[in-house]
Amino acid sequence: MLLFFGLKLGQMFLNKELINIIYFLFLWAINRRKIETLTYICKMKLEEALKTSKFANEKHKATLNIIYSAYWLKTMLSNSIKPFGITIEQFNVLRILRGAYPNQICVKDIGSRMIEKSSNVPRIIDRLVAKDLVVRNTSEKDKRETLIGINKHGIELLDQANACMDAISVNNIQISEEKATILNQIMEDLRVGD
Repeated sequence: MLLFFGLKLGQMFLNKELINIIYFLFLWAINRRKIETLTYICKMKLEEALKTSKFANEKHKATLNIIYSAYWLKTMLSNSIKPFGITIEQFNVLRILRGAYPNQICVKDIGSRMIEKSSNVPRIIDRLVAKDLVVRNTSEKDKRETLIGINKHGIELLDQANACMDAISVNNIQISEEKATILNQIMEDLRVGD
């Protein structure tokens, strides 16, 4: 309740320092753990963030805005799952594996579904196996193929991390469903040639 009141108070007075403090308290309350470090990029106009108003044109500004916003969002989401001991790439692999659960899938299929295509999937899987979140087996059909599946511990951790990420998204992505639909269409239009 105090947290909700603090968020409303911060929004009323638009005090960025107060909003930052409340944001840290919010993350702490979600995780119920101490937060060691948290990188936060203040919500502001692109011109303020980059300290420039000189852009070649609106497409140039849009490109920088997409890159800046993607980094802002990735940083926020990465920090929200940091207390769970996983990276955003490991989180992505766990979500892919849960989507296939109870089946196991090969490393190549995991790689093709990754958000960040340049990720080193075998290395990510090695770390998830070491953390006892996934299992690795040899395919019965093709002994050269390795199959990966999420285990019970991985599902439990993923559920907790998902709840944390969902709360961050709900509280920080302040646009209507209508605007989100338009934004999704614009982003898909950008990737037509992909």
